[in-house]
Amino acid sequence: MDQNNPYAAPQVALVDTQAARQLPGWTAGHLQLLGWLSLVSLLGTIALLVLTLLAGEDSASTMTRVTQGLGFAVVLLGCYLLLRFRRFAEQRFAATGLALPVWLVVALSLLLESLDLFWGDTVFAALGWQMAAYLAGVALIGVFTVWLGICLLKTPDVYPVYRVMAWLEIAGGVMFISVVLALVAVLPLLGASLCMMLVFFRAAEELQETPAVQ
Repeated sequence: MDQNNPYAAPQVALVDTQAARQLPGWTAGHLQLLGWLSLVSLLGTIALLVLTLLAGEDSASTMTRVTQGLGFAVVLLGCYLLLRFRRFAEQRFAATGLALPVWLVVALSLLLESLDLFWGDTVFAALGWQMAAYLAGVALIGVFTVWLGICLLKTPDVYPVYRVMAWLEIAGGVMFISVVLALVAVLPLLGASLCMMLVFFRAAEELQETPAVQ
């Protein structure tokens, strides 16, 4: 406010510099890299779906082995991005309660992918303990994903796309819990990956707009 004019409108900064102060150790380049990696994860998942359809039922085919390798790589990348996103959300938005559901989703995702590599198509060849264990894992990862989505939704003062990501996580988790809709759950989760990418790019843009605070 102008001290010489008590009736003048208060002056406020057009750029919120608080965002940058809450990101120690992060740079715009790092966040942009995470954004591009999120895009790679998204495209990798889409490619995996296409290859799975092309591979057919021959578990010994080269296409199947390529699909399995790509699947494990995509899961590893997705887990890394989720862990980095959790760290970012805690620093940028003071998000709470994310650690446990994130680590459970990561651990169970790696476990299910490992079981898929070892068991292959024998999981669904016949009713048995393998199928029951695998489907139970799918339902359980749905529970953890819904938990994660709810924690994301409770975070205050976030980007609009952050909330969209939270709702998509919840939708995908509910589909996993149903087991019947587990294959369809990839659609909202692809949307969540896209939202994660946009969050990283938005944060990178914030840091670029406040270079003096970095």
